[in-house]
Amino acid sequence: MRALLIFVAAVVVIILGLWATLVLYFDEARLKQIATEQVRAQTGRELVINGPLKLKVFPRISLVANDVALSGPEDYTGPGLFRADEFRMSLSLMPLLRGNVETGDIALEQAELNIHTDRSGRSTLDGLAGSSPPAESEPSVEGAEISTGTIRLESVRLVLSDAAADTREVFVIDRLRIESFSFDQAVPFQFEGALGDPALVDDIDLSGSLTVPSGTGPVRVDGLSLNADYSGMTLGLSGDATVEMGPPLIASFSEGSLKLGDNEYTVAFAYTDGDRPKIDATMQGQRLDVDSLLAAMPAAQAEADEQAESPLLIFRDIDLDADLTLDEMIISGLTLSSIRARMQAENGLVSIDPLAGALQGGRIDAVAMVDLNAEPPEIEFSPVFDLENLGQALSAWGLDQYLAGSGALVLDFSARGLDVDSILSTLNGQGSYDFRNGLVKGLNLDGMVDALASRNITQAVSSGIGGTTEFKTFAGEIVVTDGTIRLPGLKLVTELLGVSGDVALGLSDLSLDGLVRLDSERLDQIPLQLGGTLASPKLTPDIGEALKQEGGRRLMDLLNRGTRKSDESDDGG
Repeated sequence: MRALLIFVAAVVVIILGLWATLVLYFDEARLKQIATEQVRAQTGRELVINGPLKLKVFPRISLVANDVALSGPEDYTGPGLFRADEFRMSLSLMPLLRGNVETGDIALEQAELNIHTDRSGRSTLDGLAGSSPPAESEPSVEGAEISTGTIRLESVRLVLSDAAADTREVFVIDRLRIESFSFDQAVPFQFEGALGDPALVDDIDLSGSLTVPSGTGPVRVDGLSLNADYSGMTLGLSGDATVEMGPPLIASFSEGSLKLGDNEYTVAFAYTDGDRPKIDATMQGQRLDVDSLLAAMPAAQAEADEQAESPLLIFRDIDLDADLTLDEMIISGLTLSSIRARMQAENGLVSIDPLAGALQGGRIDAVAMVDLNAEPPEIEFSPVFDLENLGQALSAWGLDQYLAGSGALVLDFSARGLDVDSILSTLNGQGSYDFRNGLVKGLNLDGMVDALASRNITQAVSSGIGGTTEFKTFAGEIVVTDGTIRLPGLKLVTELLGVSGDVALGLSDLSLDGLVRLDSERLDQIPLQLGGTLASPKLTPDIGEALKQEGGRRLMDLLNRGTRKSDESDDGG
């Protein structure tokens, strides 16, 4: 028992002596000197420790620094690589006694990391992949090496910025853990946090295996797995990625799977950095609800904010070439199937050519162009609808209650702006329609014939409102001016009538305005004033105008007959 007590006492004395030696040899000033010299020798960066720096012995030897900042490389202008409220690093004892720093675990808490590129192209990451020889005036630490254990970040903001492109993205890192980082080795990592502050993408859970080369070559992320929340929508991504540091920087993603809500897609893309970054992408899948996706975007949610911008405006600064193949897509209320589309953006000009697919009741083939360089942006849209069932095609907007039939609709539109109100108020263009064997709902023009023939206006109006008009042919031209649709030269043929005229329809309120003429064996060009709305149309037969027109025709006939008789008399004389 006495021997055991002596042994324990000896161990305690040794530990206390070691602790006293470390505290005496590595006072705060000496620790800061070693730390700054080691960092300068290895990276060429300046480490600034504004707060206290302590050496802790228990439970393991470690450095704890407060209020720490690390600069960028030489000849660089911009924010430093990081600043942190607290920096922790475990150390190996024997190298430390020789004046070298061999690190174990590293932790940053309450920090900001800046991955910044200045206007000259210099980045805060430049020179970190290998040793930078110290300047002649700087002290050299012979044989110094850096190796790390686990790297852990908690409550950290990662800021990605580019001075030349005037871009800035913020990642909020709740937790990031990288196991035993070393160059040229696959290192498992796990990230938890958010994108944006306030968060644009939240509840991010990202993991994979990271390989960073010590020299040239791509950075690889294998087995990437991402799950997140995007404005209430589940977002998932998996696959393999590589990053060529360049210049130019080239990132590619292959064998990928993208999940949006309950739908999954096969994706691949490549990103090339430069004055105008370029994205090449392909996407295949079953169903994509574009309307829901756009509605989830912050610009759509901030309807009260007049400064909210359309997501399309990103293509003022980025070029794109993307192919899309889908079984089904919902866009602007239309449900399209068997979709094939190609979207290209170059120098602010965005084109969709082709956009082809089947829709309820028919098919659409369209070409679209958006000039984002104009202010406001200019849109051109040229769709061709081949419709077997007009009612089904119009049902997406609730317009099937007004019209049915089959036929073709050819349009060529232009507009200004990217929000719905701006587009509708500036919509201009022309086109044609040719529908067969259908119905005009809400009006019974055939039912007005008997009452109009007997000049009974009240009964004519009562008979004409409500019910339907069956037509054999409904055709003519379309002219759109500042959000109002006009149908000049309208031609509609029913069992009893031939209807012609000019009608205007307001897109914002579906208001009706125009004049149509009914012509049949029992009627001779009876004019009808058309008003109200599509939901509540109003008809006003103008018998007086009809009588005046009839009287005018008869007077002209009399004058013409008189002229002919006079001419005949002169010839006979």
